Amino acid sequence: MGVEAVAAAGSESGVNSQQKAKSSRGPPLQHAQWISLVLGGVLVLALLAVAVAGLPPLKDEELDVLRAFPPRTLPDLAAQRDVLRRYASASPAAVLCGYCGAYILMQALAIPGTIMLSLLAGGLYGVVGGSFLVATVSTLGSCSCYCLSAAFGQPLAHALWPQQLEKYAAEVARRRRQLFNYIVFLRVTPILPNTFINVASPIVGVPLAPFALGTLVGCLPNNLVAVNAGSHLRDLNSLSDLYSGRLLALCAVVGCVALAPTLLKQRHSVHAAAAGAAQVGKLA
Repeated sequence: MGVEAVAAAGSESGVNSQQKAKSSRGPPLQHAQWISLVLGGVLVLALLAVAVAGLPPLKDEELDVLRAFPPRTLPDLAAQRDVLRRYASASPAAVLCGYCGAYILMQALAIPGTIMLSLLAGGLYGVVGGSFLVATVSTLGSCSCYCLSAAFGQPLAHALWPQQLEKYAAEVARRRRQLFNYIVFLRVTPILPNTFINVASPIVGVPLAPFALGTLVGCLPNNLVAVNAGSHLRDLNSLSDLYSGRLLALCAVVGCVALAPTLLKQRHSVHAAAAGAAQVGKLA
């Protein structure tokens, strides 16, 4: 009996360890995610190829300005906007493709600086066109980062954010039926960094569809503010000017609306449980 018990315990612990190892690797990459990953890479390469082939030769002084791309300061941003404006009038498709390729690539690889590219979109294409453009490329870039993380990023994510991943997985499990609203809420609030959301979402089991739609909707307020500011750079003294009280209020409103279905469902569950308990008490 002792030997059998020890063998059974060893077998059970082995199964548990295998289950733990499997769960730590996260869900397998789905067929649609592989297709999205490949298509995203092809798209970026095609956009950058069109940009390189379509732009006329740069002058030395213009090349010096663009060497600092992506811009890190507002003066660099203004100088690069002026150069790209001149080339956009002669080669609009090349400039547009280069901008889109650069934005998607930076977002996919979590390279800092996309906020400056959002400002640049306002300076190049205005508020309406720039907002539509940034909404599109930021969503595509986030989805590319999502697919890259699902394919290759799980060991790195578990090494960098073990506790955060565990908490995020628990929150996702609690809101499995309202993931779109939850992703919108995370995007409009500073609770979790956008890079963490992009990398961790496939690992904790957030499907691509609610992730993409939640990113598109949730990032709209910040994108709109950045593009609008970029359309009149001369009024912008620093990046801190972007985060005004009006923007924070807008993000708070969008976040509350996004969480409303979850809160209403929880309230309904509490009332249903109380009513059930009261009914049981009457029967007793």
